Order: sequence, then C-alpha cells, then structure tokens
Amino acid sequence: MTSIQRRKAQGMREGLQSVDVFQTVSQIARHFDEACDWDEGAITLATLLDRTGWSRAEPVETVHRAELPAGVLRHVRAVLAADGSAGSKEALGLLPEA
Repeated sequence: MTSIQRRKAQGMREGLQSVDVFQTVSQIARHFDEACDWDEGAITLATLLDRTGWSRAEPVETVHRAELPAGVLRHVRAVLAADGSAGSKEALGLLPEA
C-alpha cells in the first residue's frame, strides 16, 4: 500500500466511524477497492458491509459511576490508559470519571 493509499484509508476509517463501522486501517486496506467505491458513492454502505462482512456497531450504553466499585473503575482506567490504542482511548471516553 502506498503512502497516498494509506492516507486515503485513514480518511475512510474516519468516515466509516461516523456511521458506526469501526475497522482498522489494515482491515480497510484488505478491502481497499470496495472501501473506495463506498467513499466515492459508487456503492451504498449496505453493499460495502455485505461485500466485506463488516457490520455496524451496536449502540453503547453509558456505564453509570454507581454501577462500578471504585477499585474496579480505577483498575479498568489504568489498564486502558496503559494500552494507548485507539480503541482503549475510545473506551476511556465512555467510562465515567472515577
């Protein structure tokens, strides 16, 4: 994959996230032609999902602070913060403040 294609895949990743489809740049690279077709409007999102086997994420329920013991919440936050991945950063944003 060229650097131009990689940047395009990163942009498509953001576009897919906006419609609740969460894929890595590597996953998008594997289906680059289909993703480009979707990005350019040549195919619908439903067609893209059908061709790639991807799916839309289920809505995330908010976790309320009272539902988690303080020690568990601190531990989960520490593990996610140490990981540093995009998914962990997203999960940290969904957790209530300790």
